Amino acid sequence: MIDREKSRCILLVSILVAGIIIVPVLYNLIVIRPRIYYKIEYNINLSNREEIIHKVENLDYTAYLYNFHHDYMDTGISSYVDRDLIHLLKNRIENDIGIKLWPYYEHYLHYFFMGENHSRLYLTYSDNRIFSLNDKNNQSLLLRGDYYWEEFDWYLNFNQIPHVYSNKSTLILNELIFVEIIMKYEWHCGYICLHQHSFEQYLLLNEDLEVILILIYYEIFID
Repeated sequence: MIDREKSRCILLVSILVAGIIIVPVLYNLIVIRPRIYYKIEYNINLSNREEIIHKVENLDYTAYLYNFHHDYMDTGISSYVDRDLIHLLKNRIENDIGIKLWPYYEHYLHYFFMGENHSRLYLTYSDNRIFSLNDKNNQSLLLRGDYYWEEFDWYLNFNQIPHVYSNKSTLILNELIFVEIIMKYEWHCGYICLHQHSFEQYLLLNEDLEVILILIYYEIFID
């Protein structure tokens, strides 16, 4: 009888220990692991597709932008999207392994790159501001979404477009490549651990892939 009770206690303790080990593992596999991922999409059907992607993602943005910021809190995060930033965030996610104890843990990257030709565009700008960029149907190409953007940066190539000496002017542009990049990165890693980066990044390139315009809206939060 004593041996039976002892065996029963050992069995219950073993089940309890196994449960303590197995339940977190299953929870991570079923619930947490699907929240750790990246999604990278390219929507560009132009004949020089790879050249455009390479140009935009490897551009030295620091040579163009007026108010760029780099390396937020020594994290390597920049205020523009380039290939280095994409690889940094993608590698973070790929290396994010192991058991997660925080029940609301998530870690993901969404990156969308779109490029298309436009026979005619209407750019409204001044020497220090971009007001709008519309297509031939008067539809705005600068989305901005529903976000409240903390920061923005811009560039206009005044070697290719005229200076504006009034409040603003509208210029007709022909045969350009419009590029839109939307990126969102979130890392909820604990009660006092939160990274959130959102970007809307727009470029205009001419047929020689020379940069005519850059406009970036971004919000970067690191806790």
